[in-house]
Amino acid sequence: MVLKGLDIESLCSRRLTLIDQLESGLLSKEAFICENYEMFSDLEGDEPFRIRMEIETFSEGVMKYHYFNTLAKKYMLDADAVEYREPEQCKRFRSLAYELYIKKDRIALAMLEHVAFKDVTAYYIRMNSKSLEGSIFEIDFLKEDRVVLHSRDPKMRYKLKSAGCFSEELRASKVESYINTKI
Repeated sequence: MVLKGLDIESLCSRRLTLIDQLESGLLSKEAFICENYEMFSDLEGDEPFRIRMEIETFSEGVMKYHYFNTLAKKYMLDADAVEYREPEQCKRFRSLAYELYIKKDRIALAMLEHVAFKDVTAYYIRMNSKSLEGSIFEIDFLKEDRVVLHSRDPKMRYKLKSAGCFSEELRASKVESYINTKI
């Protein structure tokens, strides 16, 4: 995965810079998503459905997760923008987003397997949306700098429970203001 000659570590650094800007209020949630999308828009072979689902390093996993998650969120933003004007286009955008969320979850599982489920904790998070509460869980890689993932995937939840990493306790998200900001 290369972005105009930048390596994965450079992408990880840019990701952390954007997170800093989000946390300091310089970027809104929507602007954060769009900035991340721009970061990935020139990705060589810009074809999200052809990227290998295996990871060789944890950093590669972080960037692949971030890539699929960013694209999915951007498609959801695009779907919202045309929802009433072009319902069929909206449906296509949402379908693509859901496919990308599945890929994001596959990468998250590969990351968990890469660390052998060690130094990981996962739990359901409090949501402003009561329909989502109890279905979305957070995965915190305790030894990694600001690597917090989210999923609803039952297979991943099962594997986390089997590894003794999952708590049924409802907790505040480490990125609560981001996850509960509606755009």
